Amino acid sequence: MRSKALPVSSSLDLQNSSLPVAATVAAEDCEADLGSIHEDDPRWLLAQRIAASKSFARSSLLSNFLLYVCSKTLSGRTEEISEQQIGVYVFGRKPQYNPAEDNIVRNYARQLRHRLDSYFEEEGSSEPLRVFIPRGTYVPSFIEPKAVESLPVASGVVPPAPPAVPPPVETTVRSRPLKAYAFWAALLLVAIAAPLVLWRTTPHVHAESDSSHILWTQIFNSQPTFVVPADDGIVMFQNLTGHSVHLADYISRSYLSVTGPYHIDHQNMEDLDAQRYTSVADLDAVLRFSRLQEAQPDHVLVRYARELHMDDLKDANAILLGSSYSNPWVELFQKNLNFEFSYEPKPNDSHITNRHPLVGESSVYANDADTPSHRTYAVVALVPNLNNTGWVLLVEGLTMAGTQAGVDTLFNRSAMQPILQKARLPNGTLRPFEVLIETRSFGSSAPQANVVASRLY
Repeated sequence: MRSKALPVSSSLDLQNSSLPVAATVAAEDCEADLGSIHEDDPRWLLAQRIAASKSFARSSLLSNFLLYVCSKTLSGRTEEISEQQIGVYVFGRKPQYNPAEDNIVRNYARQLRHRLDSYFEEEGSSEPLRVFIPRGTYVPSFIEPKAVESLPVASGVVPPAPPAVPPPVETTVRSRPLKAYAFWAALLLVAIAAPLVLWRTTPHVHAESDSSHILWTQIFNSQPTFVVPADDGIVMFQNLTGHSVHLADYISRSYLSVTGPYHIDHQNMEDLDAQRYTSVADLDAVLRFSRLQEAQPDHVLVRYARELHMDDLKDANAILLGSSYSNPWVELFQKNLNFEFSYEPKPNDSHITNRHPLVGESSVYANDADTPSHRTYAVVALVPNLNNTGWVLLVEGLTMAGTQAGVDTLFNRSAMQPILQKARLPNGTLRPFEVLIETRSFGSSAPQANVVASRLY
């Protein structure tokens, strides 16, 4: 008897119409493989138990990833397990996407391997089989914990080769005078100590992480972290048409059919849609984040706002630069914040509403960039991602100068230290928080910034 449909417990259940398109496509492709897998195959049953376990239940992407590669392997279609195919069928990337530029599969594969290790150490410690994905491939292997040697070669599964043992190296010990050893030992000590002294006395970018180390370790952990600069093309569009673009319009691209008082011809409209416009302030912010000691290069992915996907904000960490006016993805998290941004589609016509003012606080903080005061505002907020499996750092400014002031505040030890101390939990992590920042705006630059209010959750 063979399985004809995915079990209800599978995270790829086709009956769930609310699944993202990527999950539905993955489920349909996975279901096609099940006709060649025995329903009582212990390897497939193991894959389903893992996908439904506590370790995986909160991450549909990791569950889909695991079930996809296991179904391909057990149906003998390992040639279809590639970074390109996984990107398309599991993560919803376009068929022509370039894995060299988008390394989401590699990042999630690393997380998948780590999550599998955790499963077999905890929930699955008594499992009769183990599944692991060797580095350098996405094809899973199934083994018995105490009988690796007896693993049958079937369904394209090859037992892992034992690690190569280097041949012994003949060494000849020659006697040296004690003074010679003392000389070389002293020289070695100087060689080790000199770079440390230089590191401590020379200004360098990693020193910036000292001001908020606890924050950066939470944002840049073993999960992928997306850094998303603002889309200034959407800002220009709203200013020219007088039409506000919300996230639903941004995702569907329906706003492209809108016309306004300033006529945008078809060619310019296509240019606004095709080109990647962002500010120098955002590019500088991306550079500063990427230089942090905690930001491991293979975990950090820079995404233009228009190329981000909803699934990216479910199980990964993210830094979103700009408010909902320039980065519509912020809209997903704005509803839970105390400081709410409000825009009219006109340059500099914006303000922040303080939903629950405390003593001494204003109910509205208005952008005043065109007056002699040049006041503008920003909000920095740490919030959970959509599945509560990671963190999203919002750096919102009413203007580009506001966003710059938000970034500057994050890297300002004296400004952030009191807030982070209050937000710190007994286990060493941070609870969600918001910080309202006031600055002065001269063009797109912010000469100074002050924290005027904060909230902890």
